[in-house]
Amino acid sequence: MTAKGKAGRAIGWRKILVGLLLLPALVAGGCATTPKQEESEPAGEGQTVTLTAMVVGKPTERYRLENLKAAAERLNKKLAQEGQTVRVRVEGKLEDRPWEEYKQKFILAAEAHKAPDIVLSGHEDVAPWSDAGHILPLDEYVKDSPVYRDVFPNLWKSVTYKGKIWAIPQDVEARPLYYWKPLLRQAGWTEADVNALPEKIRNGDFVLDDMLRTAKALQDKGAVEPGMGFWTRPQPGPDFYLFYLAYGGELQDPATGKLVLDKQALLNEYRFFARAAQQDKVMRPTLIGTDWTIWHRTVMGQKVGFFHGGSWQVAEWKDKYGLTEDKMADLGYALIPSGIKGKPGVTLSHPLVYMVTAQSKHPDLAARLLLEATAPDLNTRHAVASGHLAIMKAQLDDPEYKKSGFLHAISYMVEHAKFLPLHSKFGTYDQIVYRGLTAVVAGQMTPEEAVDTVASQLKAQLGDEVVVR
Repeated sequence: MTAKGKAGRAIGWRKILVGLLLLPALVAGGCATTPKQEESEPAGEGQTVTLTAMVVGKPTERYRLENLKAAAERLNKKLAQEGQTVRVRVEGKLEDRPWEEYKQKFILAAEAHKAPDIVLSGHEDVAPWSDAGHILPLDEYVKDSPVYRDVFPNLWKSVTYKGKIWAIPQDVEARPLYYWKPLLRQAGWTEADVNALPEKIRNGDFVLDDMLRTAKALQDKGAVEPGMGFWTRPQPGPDFYLFYLAYGGELQDPATGKLVLDKQALLNEYRFFARAAQQDKVMRPTLIGTDWTIWHRTVMGQKVGFFHGGSWQVAEWKDKYGLTEDKMADLGYALIPSGIKGKPGVTLSHPLVYMVTAQSKHPDLAARLLLEATAPDLNTRHAVASGHLAIMKAQLDDPEYKKSGFLHAISYMVEHAKFLPLHSKFGTYDQIVYRGLTAVVAGQMTPEEAVDTVASQLKAQLGDEVVVR
């Protein structure tokens, strides 16, 4: 994904999570520390408190910041009704920059004791940032709030670490498989075949092997050029775990919290990519490393048969890459096919979340502000503008949300969503697994060699923190 725009979520996150692991606090302990909270400053009578927010996103995701400003107005009305004279205002900037730069900026600010009151980031940062003492637990604010009851329960799981809630969900997405319907028709598919594909994937009747065969057929019949039957994302990011999960892989043991490497699932994933890039040649072996702009222009030029990306990217494609409503009718979308016949397709969600930093002088007001920002109407305007899914039950009945045909059509995918593990060592795990994948795609290693290398490196670097099976 793009700099999230999710390229943002694009988890240049990999580099930063690894960097986090090198922080002395983590190296020394690895266990959760109690955040050292700055001494709160009581708001004086008649005082206007300025809460600073650090937020990342593309122009289509401007409501990540604007919703905080709208929430300040609502909070001020409640403060007036309570007879309090303090008021709040929000200062911040929408940071349209790569994720690794954005996260590094926050880490440096936190280390220099210049952190903002509020920071927005991926839910996977809950583990390292809470362990490093950068953020505060929010249970006392959240648990008795109507927001807690209206936000989908699985999203609270994505921000719960070592028994505490550390963040409030801001948005959520799906990562579908996309395909161009006209290309399938050129390859001989009937209209009924094309229309039935999402449900066949959902039911496990069309799996990853079927997709590669279809991608090869698109090339053989001239619908697309060689190496253009299937494209994965071109840069590091969580999307690659979709294929590990599709083969039944598990990332974290729910009982112990340890990271898990399923060698057979990883071998199947690597074999899938070896077949795509080296054998069937439906994917260019040099694809990984391609610039995002080139990738977007190519897939939106209807030059690639199957490709996967984020739901939010539809808004970006409309905004920057010429995806019109007419072309939208030709764009198909479904879950990522399972690798196992009869098993439903999968998707991965990477919620972005608001966190209150341990350096905030006014954590109570910051937490209340975030609860005000988590309102159905505010979240819906963000979802519709940016291509994200509803995070609250009440949004599903919002007329504006219902009118967004694409979002409404893929809402079912949340039921099939998996999340990245909350573990402070996941950055190391991720780097090792990704390195193995790129070696396979480039033809530098066989899948078997890559799995053996990954397994040995994980055990050497993570020890008892990972279970290899």
